[in-house]
Amino acid sequence: MTVQDHVSVPREGGPSRAPGERQTDRGFGLPVDWWPIGHASEFTGKPRPVRLGAQAVAVYRDGAGTVHAVLDRCPHRRLPLSMGRVIDEGLQCGYHGWTFDGADGQCTLIPNFKPGESPSSRIKVAAYPVSEAEGLVFLWTGDGDPESRFAHVPLLAGPASSGSAVVRGTALARAPYERISEALLLNPGVALSLGPLLGSGDEVLGPDHDSDGEGRVVTVRRDRVTLDLPRIQTFEAPLRGITTVTEIATLVTTGFTTVVAHAPRDGSVQVLAALTPTGPHRTTVRWQVRAHGNAARALLAACRPSAVGKRLTGRAGQPLEAAADAVETAFDPGLDELRALRA
Repeated sequence: MTVQDHVSVPREGGPSRAPGERQTDRGFGLPVDWWPIGHASEFTGKPRPVRLGAQAVAVYRDGAGTVHAVLDRCPHRRLPLSMGRVIDEGLQCGYHGWTFDGADGQCTLIPNFKPGESPSSRIKVAAYPVSEAEGLVFLWTGDGDPESRFAHVPLLAGPASSGSAVVRGTALARAPYERISEALLLNPGVALSLGPLLGSGDEVLGPDHDSDGEGRVVTVRRDRVTLDLPRIQTFEAPLRGITTVTEIATLVTTGFTTVVAHAPRDGSVQVLAALTPTGPHRTTVRWQVRAHGNAARALLAACRPSAVGKRLTGRAGQPLEAAADAVETAFDPGLDELRALRA
């Protein structure tokens, strides 16, 4: 089974740009692409502030359940729109009640206007295309509407099956998103503290790596010892002989990563890792783990108590930060290809 059996990587449509080209637009200071900004469950009818690169955005759901994202700054007195409320006419600023349509940013209501008066078409706030997939919300950072819903984003093929176990999580890491994505491409089991599911020990064979024809997605297959156990004698313990095969697809621009692992003995595991840069050295990492098969589900259940403990003690981001630090001196053909395409 290959990564193509699990992952859908659209090839058609989308904005036209040269492979590896880094563009900045609309004040985000990031390459133009679909960037994940949160789990879908994070956004409700109450506006929520989101930081993406150098830009602050207000995100909310309207009465129909559609997610909208606008610049988190009212053009009237610069108050954050995320401090306002959602009404039928759109997102209303909490200061003077100016209200904006989330789809196009047009001002729809100014409370002190006389009956019959309407706001000028020049009064508006920047609005950004957003879309939902795989339980995540994505924002398009370019001008205008993208030509394709998700161009080249490596999403899993189809929803989770009824027999699978699904776990989601979030962690804040003090590291650039580029380093986080490299750590995920090199050793996702260590970076996400999921060694029993994705493998965390030495690689048994050299990795096979490739990129799509347009240089937007790097795919690496790794055969890795499942557990990274200390050597206590000359001859390794039998447990060290168990290997996990993983196939990792990473989007060059955003670092959005999909991991498909064949669990030891029974089942498979699929992981999505979405990276949201919140500063030059700050990245919010959101992940989703799907386990299929009895052994894989049991391993995922065993990993959950550890993950909950790290979240409660505020150490959820430490493995990611340590992996990101270590990757700077790592030599790996898959990393070399990713870095070359980003250069």
